[in-house]
Amino acid sequence: MPAEEIFSLLSGLRKKMFYIIAVFGAGALISFSFMGEVIKKIETDMFWRLELPDKTGASGQLVEISHNLTALSNRINDSVIAQNLTKLSGELINISNVLDIYKPNIVYLTPMEVLMLEFRMSLIFGVLLASPLIIYYAYKGLKGRLPDIILQKKSLIFSIIAAAILLFLIGAGYAYLYMLPLFLSYLYQDAMSLGINANFSVYEFVYFIVLTTVIIGAAFELPLILNLLVRFGVTSRQTLSYYRRHAYIILLVIAAWITPGPDIFSQLMVTVPFIILYEASLILMRLTGR
Repeated sequence: MPAEEIFSLLSGLRKKMFYIIAVFGAGALISFSFMGEVIKKIETDMFWRLELPDKTGASGQLVEISHNLTALSNRINDSVIAQNLTKLSGELINISNVLDIYKPNIVYLTPMEVLMLEFRMSLIFGVLLASPLIIYYAYKGLKGRLPDIILQKKSLIFSIIAAAILLFLIGAGYAYLYMLPLFLSYLYQDAMSLGINANFSVYEFVYFIVLTTVIIGAAFELPLILNLLVRFGVTSRQTLSYYRRHAYIILLVIAAWITPGPDIFSQLMVTVPFIILYEASLILMRLTGR
């Protein structure tokens, strides 16, 4: 390869890297300022199914009475009475804390935990923002090396990308809006029955939610994968239909591996959609004649 072509290639690569880094940096920098709100939103979305015990209502009433006693003690001139009212107010606060013990809390365990979580989440946002540009440059770089059958069917590529994005969003939405809140509610009720208070590390909690959402979203790519395997002749619909029972066991093993908990309840919440997606893929292939 002539030196001019090498320099031209390096110059083009450097320019592309500059654009990618610029988009990534801008996305990470801009998103960092509102990552705190994202963390609060995740906490709210995950706990909306929790059925807090009636004691929390009594706890709030005791706090309100305590505040009223404190305000009253500040208006009384008699120091002895004011001191006793203040002491009584403190006792009511202590009682309210005992009554409110079952309310789940998000805590941080190290001084930099929240800041580092916001920083890492902003980096993830930057990567997501730059990923379309990376895919575009990768496609342009591989365009001359791709098989002719793919180059002749560009609509197939865009259809596959669109289907992959749609399936991922459906799976991620199912995990985030339904499965995880229900799963956390189950864990909360189980811990409450044992008299255990729920305190979650903010980093571990958010990491758990994000990771599980991404994994379940990726798992919902199953229909697309099956259709591509049949389209490219790796297997056939008849084979997938014949070995469906074996596939169910494999899907159950996969669900046991990717689910957030070891209990059969959470595994079924993933396995059942897997089986539905598997059967839906077979029906779709039958209707399209594959």
